[in-house]
Amino acid sequence: MKNTLSLKLRIFLILLLLVPASCISRKRVLPEEQRLLPAKTATRAELFQELEARSKAVQSLQGTISLDLSQGGGAKSGVLTEYHQTTGYVVVDRPRHIRFKVVAPIVLSTIADMVSDGRQYRVSIPVKNQFFVGDVNAPMNAKSALANLRPQHLLDGLFVDIRPYSKNPKQVTSTLEETTEGRRSFYVFSFVNVGGSEAQLLEKLWIDRTDMQISRKQLFGKDGRLQTTVEYSNYQTAEGGSESFPQSVEIQRPAEEYTLKMTFVKTTLNEKLADDAFNLQPPDGAELVRLAP
Repeated sequence: MKNTLSLKLRIFLILLLLVPASCISRKRVLPEEQRLLPAKTATRAELFQELEARSKAVQSLQGTISLDLSQGGGAKSGVLTEYHQTTGYVVVDRPRHIRFKVVAPIVLSTIADMVSDGRQYRVSIPVKNQFFVGDVNAPMNAKSALANLRPQHLLDGLFVDIRPYSKNPKQVTSTLEETTEGRRSFYVFSFVNVGGSEAQLLEKLWIDRTDMQISRKQLFGKDGRLQTTVEYSNYQTAEGGSESFPQSVEIQRPAEEYTLKMTFVKTTLNEKLADDAFNLQPPDGAELVRLAP
C-alpha cells in the first residue's frame, strides 16, 4: 500500500512538471491607476528632526478662508446641519491665542466670532444675540454647530507640534511604522504616554511618502478614544515667506459630530499682529451664557 502511494505521488509530480507554468499562474500588467505611487524614503532620525522643525516654524498666522461646516447626522442627533462656502478669518499667535470669525456670504455680517487664550474661550453669536464664556475644557452640549466649535480645537488642528513630547522623552515614547492606504505609502509616528500605570496613545502623525508632507493628524483621549482627525492637503509656500502651509485643513470631531473644512484663500505667516487682535467683548444687550467646566 505504501509503495502504491509513493508511486502515485511520483507520477503526480512528474505530470505537474509537464504542465505549462501558464496553466497555474499568469502575469498581467496593472493599470497605472492601480499601482502604488512612487514613495520617498527617510530615516527615523530625519523624519523626527523634520517634525521638530515644523513644530516651531510658524509663530503667527493670519488667513482668509472658505468654510464648510456640518454637524449631526450621526447616532446622537440624526439631524444634519450644514453651512457651505461661508467666509471666515483666522488669526493665531502660538502657542495659545486664536481668533476665528465667520461671516455671511455677500453681506459679510458676522455669524460667529470666537477667541481663546488657552484657558478661557469666548464666542459671540450676534444673530442670536448671545455671548458664550467658558473654560476650554467645558463640556459641549449646545445644539448649535457654531456654539459647539471650540477655538482651541481649531488651534490644535491647524498645527503639528511634537515639542511637548520631545521635552518629556521618559514619559512619552514614539513608534514609527510604514503602511499603505490606497495607492499611497505612509510613515506613521505614534506618540504614547508611558508615564502612568497603563500606556496611553496620544497622537498619530501620517507622513505621505509621495511628497513627505504631513497628511493626517489624529488625537486620542482616554481608553484610546479618537477625539480629532485632521486631514491636510495642498501645501503651498505663503506669500513672502519660506514655510509651506496646507491650504486645505479638514477637522473632524466624532464625539461632537461635526466636521469643519477650511480652505485658505489668503495666508500670511509670521507677521506682527495687531494689539487688539484677540480683544472680543460682549455686544451691548447680548445674553451672557457662562458654560460650567
